[in-house]
Amino acid sequence: MKFEEDYVMRMIKDMVKALACVVFGKRFTEYEVEEEKADDTDFLYRDIIEMADRGKINEAENILLTDMDRTDKRYMEMAMSFYLHINKYTDEFLSANGYSRQEILDGVEALAEANGIKGLDGLSDGL
Repeated sequence: MKFEEDYVMRMIKDMVKALACVVFGKRFTEYEVEEEKADDTDFLYRDIIEMADRGKINEAENILLTDMDRTDKRYMEMAMSFYLHINKYTDEFLSANGYSRQEILDGVEALAEANGIKGLDGLSDGL
């Protein structure tokens, strides 16, 4: 089912790009931590990416959703980058670590809804 995995991965990437265009009014590039200017939020983001890479995806997502400062405008960019990052994992890695591609879709849809954007969920129906 490699074709199906690739299709869903592209769809998630396109959903994030569309969401970013609406929210930021510009083309989206993934969040980058500038080490010399890094603050606590940057370090937290780096930590959740490292956690996810070690297979602790659910724990990283929980931190993302509960510990990050939602008043910080970078939060949305970080959250989208997190979902793009974990979207690069194989289905086997996701499954072995108690996560799924559908959960990535759900996360992106939740970000959209939190920003008053509805309709992204229709793109993933039937997956």
